[in-house]
Amino acid sequence: MINLSFRLYNPSKVIEKNNLYRVNETETVKFIEQHQSAKEIVNMEIVLRKGQYGIYANEYRRPGTEKEGCKTTDVLACIIDENNKKIRSIVFDVKSNISAFSDNLMRDEAMITAINEVHDFVEQIHAELLHKKSFLIYYKDAGYIEQEHVGIVTKSFEPEKFRAVAQKLERLISEEKKNISTLVSLKLKNSIRPYEPEIKTLYNFADKKIIIHEREYPLQVYILQKANSTDYEITIKWMIQ
Repeated sequence: MINLSFRLYNPSKVIEKNNLYRVNETETVKFIEQHQSAKEIVNMEIVLRKGQYGIYANEYRRPGTEKEGCKTTDVLACIIDENNKKIRSIVFDVKSNISAFSDNLMRDEAMITAINEVHDFVEQIHAELLHKKSFLIYYKDAGYIEQEHVGIVTKSFEPEKFRAVAQKLERLISEEKKNISTLVSLKLKNSIRPYEPEIKTLYNFADKKIIIHEREYPLQVYILQKANSTDYEITIKWMIQ
């Protein structure tokens, strides 16, 4: 197998974005999303056994891709089991509160906000899976079998709100609004018609799944817990069973 070049993970040093780190022993790698007065902290606990090592990266993209317009996720992590030729991988992004849009979907562009949030998230996941594939291809060529996972880390995940957006979008596109004029209804429908392909994506997201090129990925949802007056935190234990 072609050997890959990794940086060696050192818990005393800062993780630099867009670099692959090799983790040689069980470690908890900390990812911090810093806001003005608060933090969201993900403790990625990589649990290793004999013959295993980890790969970890923040905002990793394939070498040779331009940064502009190239989406990534916050975290990419893998465990490589050399003895059994197995890989367990995950890519996930931290979204402060994906469900924070207003319950009144016709207010403050709440519906469009929700649609764009989900669309952008799925694009991030899709891109990061491609970035991951770009180096795991060497393991696959050597006969390794991968178990893939995708996830989201957030303070709140309310499936019914995303389902409501999908239903509302469906109705606005397929029906006339009876309580407003035909002209206003037409303008409204025209403004949201480009979002019609997102209806299925929203329903899938509400069901905790993502479809990419007809392949279904169950969505792992990790809920941040309040750590103190300003910060939220979660620990994700990652290992090969």
